[in-house]
Amino acid sequence: MPESFFRENLDPEPLWPLHVQEHAPTGLASICIAATVGVAFGLLCGAGHLLKYNILHIATFWPADGFLVAYLLTQPRNRWWMPVLAAGLGDTIFILARGGSLRMSGALMLCNLAEVLVAALLLSKALDRQQDRQKEQHQDRYVDLASPSLMIRFLAFAIVLAPTVSALLGAEWYHFTLGIAFWPTVAKWFFPHAVGMAVMTPCTLAIWNPNLRKMVGRERLMPTVGMFLLVLVVSLAVFETRYSLRFLWLPLLMLVVFEAGILGALLATFEILIVATFFTLHGHGPFWMEKGATMQGSIFLLQSTILVLLVSIVPFAAILERQRDLRKRLLYGMQRYRLLADNSRDIVVLSTLEGHRLYVSPAVQDVTGWTPEEWTNQNSVELMHPDDVGPFQRILQEMSHGEDRRIFRYRTRHKNGRYCWMEASIRSLPDSISGMPNSFVANIREISQRVDAEQKLEAAYQQMQEQAQKDSLTGLANRRRFDDGLDMEWRRARRTGRPLAMMMVDIDHFKRINDTFGHRAGDHCLQAVATTLRQMARRPSDVIARYGGEEFAVLLPDVDLATARTMAEGLCSNVRGMLIDAGIGHMLSLTISVGVAAQVPDKNMRADLLVETADVALYAAKQAGRNRVMPEYDGGEASVTFPYRVQ
Repeated sequence: MPESFFRENLDPEPLWPLHVQEHAPTGLASICIAATVGVAFGLLCGAGHLLKYNILHIATFWPADGFLVAYLLTQPRNRWWMPVLAAGLGDTIFILARGGSLRMSGALMLCNLAEVLVAALLLSKALDRQQDRQKEQHQDRYVDLASPSLMIRFLAFAIVLAPTVSALLGAEWYHFTLGIAFWPTVAKWFFPHAVGMAVMTPCTLAIWNPNLRKMVGRERLMPTVGMFLLVLVVSLAVFETRYSLRFLWLPLLMLVVFEAGILGALLATFEILIVATFFTLHGHGPFWMEKGATMQGSIFLLQSTILVLLVSIVPFAAILERQRDLRKRLLYGMQRYRLLADNSRDIVVLSTLEGHRLYVSPAVQDVTGWTPEEWTNQNSVELMHPDDVGPFQRILQEMSHGEDRRIFRYRTRHKNGRYCWMEASIRSLPDSISGMPNSFVANIREISQRVDAEQKLEAAYQQMQEQAQKDSLTGLANRRRFDDGLDMEWRRARRTGRPLAMMMVDIDHFKRINDTFGHRAGDHCLQAVATTLRQMARRPSDVIARYGGEEFAVLLPDVDLATARTMAEGLCSNVRGMLIDAGIGHMLSLTISVGVAAQVPDKNMRADLLVETADVALYAAKQAGRNRVMPEYDGGEASVTFPYRVQ
């Protein structure tokens, strides 16, 4: 089976892929290529002057800059410097050969190169952005020069902005050095350069387009030659007749689009431009038919006509080619996906949103025992478990209101009478006319074994969840369970307006115990304090947790600060009176420090404020000498500090 079968063939391929030369020639080869570009640029500058009405210094179009922009777009930016320098040298030599001064040649060369670099840099950055988007979508394809976004940028950057920049620079130089009027010079410069960019850049890029080779291949050579001969004959007829037949160009170019696509339209427009330029410069053709026509006005009409033809026919050609390509891919895709559906182990169903099945793949018989014909003749809910009918109908209703896709688990009756679990991946399909969803495609697979495994896993997870919320050493709640309890009790207290108290408990000098008697003795101390805490807070709503290290936190709903302080002092007294068997042959006694806080929550308070207040109170108890209770906002009374004792 061909590899292309597995590609997403409904994704449009580039109509006009840009081939950027990744491997640079080295040494003499790169110098020769740059020299060739420079010579070509100089010759095209000469061609631009040949296509010029020299009496009024009015050029029809300037091909050199568009050629250089096209060449630069096929090269990485780090290799632009050599062809740009060669082009500048070629331009300078040509102007000097025509008798221009070194000052004039340098100024005009800089204006031309400014136009080239503005257009090339802005377009190359737009190409980079499109390439980056394709990489994000995991599409390893060439950049499409015929994409709408790039065509708009080409119009804005290459046809409008870049010629404007060079026209302003050139007019400024002529105005200050030769005293020539500024704005007329801008107009004389802008339009031929805009036409040159519009025609020469795409025509030059067409050289690297593989579709051009198809046009002149053995099978297409004669039709292509005949087509361009037809363009030539019609163009000659337009300029040789006494009538204005310019309207013939539009249907002619549309015919070329149908036969040769976007590349044929560009080359045909270039052919029309050459014929029109020759006749217009010699005072013939439809641009001279208006009363009082002048050379400047006729050339302006020629330039405007070519620009309008290009701006109109190129997007039309791109849209037409995309539609033609999409039809081919759609037909292939339908054949391919029908073959995949018929051979898939999943059940593929096409159904209306009312539940009437239109197509059922053969896999249904292996999974449910029913034949495709039996399933097709039934409504989607007939074999469904009654408890699942309501949710399924709600899904169909949501899809009728625009929901795109859903995953639905349900039970369906096997032909042997038992129910089996199924999972359907449902996606809506729009109506071809209204665009509103009117049907859906579902990929259905049996998941009975998976559901059974998930149920067992859920039971095991619940058991692990209970264990995950306990501290393994003390058996108290852990920090995560305490945070959940604090959030729940805080919201309940804010609702009821009742107080919520908290104790933050810390074993005094616990590090010294670990360092002196070892971690085993420290563990026994932690367990003993945990037991005392459980004896103090007996209500089901009380939350006792090991907060971290030797710290414990106690959450007391519906308890005010005074009551919490009394309870904390009793806790301190009980711990102080304990003798702990630490498993080291000695009995240890401990003391604790307790910070107490209580608040009645309101909507502007955060739950962690209670923790911060209790923690500050605990810190104050330690600073005051440990072995004491310190309520919030109270310095507390001094009490005797009893460090641990060995007995």
